[in-house]
Amino acid sequence: MSGRFYDPNPVYFDILSNQPVAGGFLQFFDQGTTNPRMTWSNQALTTPNTNPVPLDSSGRANVNIWLSGSYTVRLTDSLGAVIWTRDVNEGSVGNNVFPTLEAGKFLTNDGSVVLWADLIQLPDPTGSDGKMVVASGGGYVLQAQPTAPVSPIVVTDTSVKYVGTSSVILEQWGTASIPASGAQIATGTITFPTAYTTVPNLQVTINKGPGVVAAGFIGDIGVPSVSTTGATVAWDLGVDDVRSMYNLTSPLPIMWRAIGKVAS
Repeated sequence: MSGRFYDPNPVYFDILSNQPVAGGFLQFFDQGTTNPRMTWSNQALTTPNTNPVPLDSSGRANVNIWLSGSYTVRLTDSLGAVIWTRDVNEGSVGNNVFPTLEAGKFLTNDGSVVLWADLIQLPDPTGSDGKMVVASGGGYVLQAQPTAPVSPIVVTDTSVKYVGTSSVILEQWGTASIPASGAQIATGTITFPTAYTTVPNLQVTINKGPGVVAAGFIGDIGVPSVSTTGATVAWDLGVDDVRSMYNLTSPLPIMWRAIGKVAS
């Protein structure tokens, strides 16, 4: 890992005279020793500097100074008198040097050096009202919200319609009554609110408990005929007794449920 020694490169001053150290030197050593340690003029550490690094008439180094490791640095005047000595630890200088600017990127780091990274921004929302942001590869795009599909099931209080790819099935239900006949048999009709295209499957039940007739019997119910628009319903007490207590003297409530194909 390399680090830059003081960036931007400053003017080095003599502490006593408060004047630039014209013609002075920066000497670099292994930290805590007098063993010379190399510096470089590029971050890749491929072009070494002289050691010591000379300062010009304005007190500046004429080369970039990149370090690797830990150093002891001495600033001397042109005659070699030491002005100051500093220890420079690895990472204490230069590692936060800004890299060359790159358009559209932001400054970050990888834990060791400062670097540029792509700035992922949301797209311009102008003219995109009602759209939503979705990921697309390494960025984002604005995309129209999908339209909810039409439900294939239509529900009402008395029906459920199933819209398939090749047919439409309707299940509907309701109540009706068989008129009082004053006898032990009776008939009534059911009319489907929505007609079928083919004869539907039909279920009919008596919607009453014991006591259909005065004698307390219920009887049986059947469907002699079913069409696409309705059905005929028959009731039979099924008792071999002619007394009036076995006759249907009040309307008989029934429930029905039909399922079959419809046009739409």
